[in-house]
Amino acid sequence: MRILGLIGLTLVLSACANERTITFLYYPNRPFGDTFPPPSQFYAEAAKECAKYGLVAVHDWDNWTDWQRVRTTFRCYQPG
Repeated sequence: MRILGLIGLTLVLSACANERTITFLYYPNRPFGDTFPPPSQFYAEAAKECAKYGLVAVHDWDNWTDWQRVRTTFRCYQPG
C-alpha cells in the first residue's frame, strides 16, 4: 500500500511540473468580434491563464497552418 501511495504521489508531482502552453488559432483576414479576442490581446489572455498557476506567459512562436490559419503559442514559466 505504501508503494502505491508513493507511485501516486510521484505521478501527481510530475504532472504539476509539466510545461503549460497556451495556443491561439485564428484566421488573420476575418473580422474580429466579441467571441474571440484580437491578436493584440492574446498576451493578456495568456498571462491571465498562466497566472492561475503562479506562472508568467512568454511568447514562444507564430506559424502558418493549413487553411491560412495562424497559430500563436505562449509558454508558462516560473517567474524569476
